[in-house]
Amino acid sequence: MVNLKNQVHKEKSEDTSFVKKMSTSHFNYYFGYVSNISIVIWLCSQAFENGISLLSWLEWIYMPAIGLFAWTLVEYLMHKYAYHVWKSPFERGHIMHHDRPYDLMGVPWYVTLVVVVAIFYGLSQILSPAHLAIYMAFIWLGYIGYCVTHHAIHHWKIDSKLFKKLKKHHYIHHARDGKNIGMVTTFWDVIFGTLEKK
Repeated sequence: MVNLKNQVHKEKSEDTSFVKKMSTSHFNYYFGYVSNISIVIWLCSQAFENGISLLSWLEWIYMPAIGLFAWTLVEYLMHKYAYHVWKSPFERGHIMHHDRPYDLMGVPWYVTLVVVVAIFYGLSQILSPAHLAIYMAFIWLGYIGYCVTHHAIHHWKIDSKLFKKLKKHHYIHHARDGKNIGMVTTFWDVIFGTLEKK
């Protein structure tokens, strides 16, 4: 298995004190799950009016599936660009994660809350709010799945072939920055040529 001691970002770790303060408290880390689940519930509630669904039963089947699949592409692009290419607090926070992969750190819960709600209200001016809400809810549910999977990879021991494969895939990313960008699936790594198996 890849050795995490290969600190690919060591030279870039300066000036992360503000980001560190914002993202490394245990409260922020665990309350983030509460906040994110609340976001999903709130978004789903936007697809109802007076207790009646604004969507058909067919839409309740295919839209969540599209939302979850869309998350896998969002995850790949966010991880590649926001965390590794573009200079931003997200990139600095991710450098900290690569330097100390077992520390509990995450995007401040109130930042994601404000951003998701703002995106919803902004896009709902031009798109159907009920449909948008369900797509966004299941994209965000995918994000929660990503967070749980990422936590498990770094902190849990699970005796499963699939889990061990995901763990190895992610550890290769920690050793080789531009490889294995996707975490919950290798699909986009295959599509974009960033998959590495050894």
